Amino acid sequence: MKYIEEFKEELIRQDKSQNTISGYERDLKDFKIFFQEKAGKEFHPEEIIALDIQEYRSYLLNIKKQDVGTINHKLTAMGQYFKFLVAENIMRENPAAAVKKIKVQAPTLPGSLDKNIVYRLRREFHREGNKRDICIFELIYNTGVRVSELVNIDLDDFDITDRKGELDIRAGKGMRARSLPLNKDVRNAILNYLDVRPKGSCNKLLLGERGPLQRQAINKIIKKYKDRAGLGEYKIAPHTFRHQFAYDLLDSGEDIVTAAELLGHSDINVTRRYSLPTKQDKQAAVEKLVLSR
Repeated sequence: MKYIEEFKEELIRQDKSQNTISGYERDLKDFKIFFQEKAGKEFHPEEIIALDIQEYRSYLLNIKKQDVGTINHKLTAMGQYFKFLVAENIMRENPAAAVKKIKVQAPTLPGSLDKNIVYRLRREFHREGNKRDICIFELIYNTGVRVSELVNIDLDDFDITDRKGELDIRAGKGMRARSLPLNKDVRNAILNYLDVRPKGSCNKLLLGERGPLQRQAINKIIKKYKDRAGLGEYKIAPHTFRHQFAYDLLDSGEDIVTAAELLGHSDINVTRRYSLPTKQDKQAAVEKLVLSR
């Protein structure tokens, strides 16, 4: 794809994460394929007009049935790409600027997990007895760290004593640093894992047979234990426990400012969404009417 390497270099200069850069590249290649099939001609960014992007938006929404967030992410990728080409004097105007994103009616978040489901999954981790995997579960369950933050934890990012512990997230989303207190369950899980962790020059906390664990490995580990616990029907991924952590914080009466700080949210309104009633909450509310009548 023309100018994609130059675009990626610009994103690196803007300090965009590797996940963002890879996502933009993937989205742009998808648009290129769509355009070539739809227009019946080779893709040249200088020839793209707003109508092409509008047609792609309609295709994603009505034919592919993709969710609004995914479509808007693709529109953002194209907007940034063409903006870069304008800045480089390769194009006169940004065709994506005239294409509006799809308005999101209301924030959508997964509901909290039933406590019995969490217990069954956690029990499977502990029953298996793999100290590294237990460490992974306790960290994501008790700190709400993002998967990208989890795999980047270094050995010198945490300080643990007999009675307290603290984890420093040095480069969270948006390069926001924060410190997270570690409760007893996490402290014990980390210390137990360190006793069996392979020694070597690598400074990353979580290691596999081929070196530091990556995001995909964490996803596979969660899925493995989910299936072993007989929870295959449930949508449970590493990020599920970040949502769970947020719900549990607010449900326990924690103030929203503290919750936002622990979660690493720059906008407190993002945190506030977790205080909105979930589907389970609304179902429970109408069920109470039956009991009270």
